[in-house]
Amino acid sequence: MKAWLSSLVLLGFCGWASAQGLEPSAPTPGFDCGAAEKTVEHWICASPELMQADERLTQAYRTAQAKPDGDAAIAALRAAQLRWLRQRNRCEDVACVAAAYQQRTEDLQASNRRVLVLDAKGIAPVFSRTLPHINDTVGVWNIALRRAQPAAFQVELYVDPADVRPWTSGGPGVRMMCWPPDRREGYASRFEYTTRSWGDAFRPAERAGQRGYILLRFVLGKDLPLNEDILCHLALTEWLLERPSQLYITEVQP
Repeated sequence: MKAWLSSLVLLGFCGWASAQGLEPSAPTPGFDCGAAEKTVEHWICASPELMQADERLTQAYRTAQAKPDGDAAIAALRAAQLRWLRQRNRCEDVACVAAAYQQRTEDLQASNRRVLVLDAKGIAPVFSRTLPHINDTVGVWNIALRRAQPAAFQVELYVDPADVRPWTSGGPGVRMMCWPPDRREGYASRFEYTTRSWGDAFRPAERAGQRGYILLRFVLGKDLPLNEDILCHLALTEWLLERPSQLYITEVQP
């Protein structure tokens, strides 16, 4: 287990170091300018300012897609984005395109910051752990799950207000790995599931007056099999929490 956690930290550090060494690249829109057909697309490809606007919007949209908000919310997000694209393509001048990008980016960024207030009554987490502190990285082992019917779960972390450190981009990370309890090293496993997320993609949340984040969401019957004993491990990386925080895994609507 320690070897897995050490490898995870090393990979995260190497990725960060590589990113820091990259030269700033020229803005590129979220579509292929060589295949541009619409007039609006040609305007964007001819304007560094509009390409930057498209790049900012693409980043905000990808962050929104990564939020652990559930399938219905993601479907609504995609539908709203398609409606916006149709409206953008009706623009008759460059000023209209610029205004459309600014408004849509602001809307997405505001939605990404939205705090989800969760019901505090009758909370019965399937897993709960008080973490005394997190000095960069901590592992949480042996989270047992099993269901016969499809069920969705979310990983929630509530932090002390004195430990809140807002990040401007990226942020701390979380990784979850799940497999059967009888898994043996060097042998193929019946199933294996790995997912990860990062600070910008966490959903700010509040429960019973406690502020924190929904870190991940996963579904048994979709991401993991039904009628199987499942053992999961979590790694919280690049957090600096000096006071106790509370980790929950709760069952929610699929």
